[in-house]
Amino acid sequence: MLKRLVVAALAAVALAACASPKYVVSDITRFHNLPAAPAGQTFVIATIDPEQGQSLAYHQFADMVTGRLVAMGLKPFGGPLEGADYVVTLKYSVRGPSPDIQSHYDGSIAFGAGFGGRHWGGWGGYDPAFDNYTDTKQLYLRRVELDIYRGATYNTPKKEQVFEGDALSAGQNGQIQPVMPYILDALFKNFPGRSGETQRVSIEVPESVADSAYSGPSSRSSY
Repeated sequence: MLKRLVVAALAAVALAACASPKYVVSDITRFHNLPAAPAGQTFVIATIDPEQGQSLAYHQFADMVTGRLVAMGLKPFGGPLEGADYVVTLKYSVRGPSPDIQSHYDGSIAFGAGFGGRHWGGWGGYDPAFDNYTDTKQLYLRRVELDIYRGATYNTPKKEQVFEGDALSAGQNGQIQPVMPYILDALFKNFPGRSGETQRVSIEVPESVADSAYSGPSSRSSY
């Protein structure tokens, strides 16, 4: 009977971990001289990293940026860069992994198998030696840089920058593609934002996406 209760308890913990919401957390820093969110002007996206610019992923990310700018009221421009009101550049990178180790104290009953990074003792027994445990996760640092220039000055020695956005996001997903939509949402939240201020922005990952990437119980919510 006790063993059945223990198994049920472990299953409940696993289900709770699966159901907990996941977030992409980004530290957003923005500098700009825009009085308000631009609207009505034209824009074009320019590649500053030739290697990234040749990838299909970059073009997908550029489409994401285009969608967010159009939603703000800007209009895509199909002509030369200097003919657009704004030139937008995008660059991204991923570094890591690096270990993120946290120590915990658990005074509950210890059970009989490795589970969720914890150490468990014999069935139904309490083992104070396992009160302290560590939870180690591999974290990646994702960075997205979004800059906006006045189109008429972009190809001149004195190109005028009107917006500089930088997003740093640490999480367990080491690929940029799954997290890019949420990092861009954070960058464009309350755009253009207060110049010179860094804010931490959390964007919730839809449950269907989080479930497909779920790899086991975790107390962490970073995606």
